Amino acid sequence: MWCLAITGPPGAGKSTLARKVVEELKKAGLKVCGTSCPDVREGGRRVGFLIVDVEDGSRAWLARVDCEGPRVGRYKLCPGAEEVGVRALSKDCDVYLIDEIGPMELKLPKLREAMLRVVSGNKPFVAVYHARLRDEEFLRALSRCHKIFVTKDTREEAWKEALEALSSFSP
Repeated sequence: MWCLAITGPPGAGKSTLARKVVEELKKAGLKVCGTSCPDVREGGRRVGFLIVDVEDGSRAWLARVDCEGPRVGRYKLCPGAEEVGVRALSKDCDVYLIDEIGPMELKLPKLREAMLRVVSGNKPFVAVYHARLRDEEFLRALSRCHKIFVTKDTREEAWKEALEALSSFSP
C-alpha cells in the first residue's frame, strides 16, 4: 500500500507540496478525496482556518478566534467542521488527502477517528502532519509511509523526492 507523509516546520511548504502531488495523481486519472485546512487572513492577519472537502469544495470554519468550541492555541474550534471532514474522508476514492494532522484536527473526536481510519487502512493516501505530532497511533500508522521533511530551503529537493515516490505508485 502506497502512502506519502509530509512534515516540516510551519510555512515550509508542506501543503503546497501535497497540492502538487494531488495534481499529479488527478492528472493520472485518479479520484482524490479528503481534507485541506487552509488558513484565512484578513488584512494580512490570520483570523482562523477552514476545513475544505478537496473533492467537492464544501467547507466550514475549522477554528476562529470567535467560535464557541474548545480552545486550541488562540483559536476555538467551530461547529460544522467535524461534519465536513468526516464526510470527505468517508467517500470512496482512489487516494485520500489529509492536510493536516495537527492539534486542531485531532481535538475533534469524530474527525480524529476518520483520519486514523484512513492512515491505518489499505487505501493509498497523502498526509501532511504537524512537525510536533506526538500521537502514538498516528505516528505508528505513518511510519509505514515514505516520509518527506520539507523546509523553506529544501522545497525543490522535496518536490523531486515526491515525484520519485509517485513513480512507485500503482493504484
